[in-house]
Amino acid sequence: MTTFIVTQNQQKLLRIAFVLGPFLLVLSALSFVLGIGLIPPGITSYVEGIFSSFALILFVPVYLQLSAMLSRTHKILGSVTSVTGLAGAVVGFSMEFMRVIEYSLRQHGAGDGVWASFYGQPNAEFLLIALMGPLFPITSVLLGIGFWQAKSLPRWIAACLLAAGIGFPLAQVLELEWALKVTYPMACILWLLSLSVVGLRFLSDKQPAAASVPATISPA
Repeated sequence: MTTFIVTQNQQKLLRIAFVLGPFLLVLSALSFVLGIGLIPPGITSYVEGIFSSFALILFVPVYLQLSAMLSRTHKILGSVTSVTGLAGAVVGFSMEFMRVIEYSLRQHGAGDGVWASFYGQPNAEFLLIALMGPLFPITSVLLGIGFWQAKSLPRWIAACLLAAGIGFPLAQVLELEWALKVTYPMACILWLLSLSVVGLRFLSDKQPAAASVPATISPA
């Protein structure tokens, strides 16, 4: 059986990721709803992109940890979410960072026509990567379903993960106007409520201090 040592400091950083990642997503959504840093045609914001970029970096360890927890009862689904979560968070980061890049290039003369053409007719090479972005909310749905069945976390947490994973893409993928103002911020708030509780409660005493007793995570 393979084991991995998890130090106390690493465990603290993981708990921070469970709180800070969703919190930054909330700030991202609020910056858009409040119209801060909007980029033409007004359905995105470079400030939103800054907050979301840092948030999705932190979702990498969050999704991997949740997948490891789910694997104890649902080995196959836990393995699937570890792959989809990693791909979705990483590609999601790149898509959010694109908003910052777009703002920067606009400052250097790349006008509306360039971006209208780019987003209106994206090439196959771009889509090959970009189409993995929806794996980010899909992973939350799969985790919500898995934890609902496993009952290893409170069902309200599983319900929040499921609802957030449905509400988020209505705005970020389908770009529905009402969803951008309603389900987008609500999804981020649901992630903050559920994941912060997981990080602060269910991970707080999970591992003993590495200095006294080696902490391990053993795959199911």
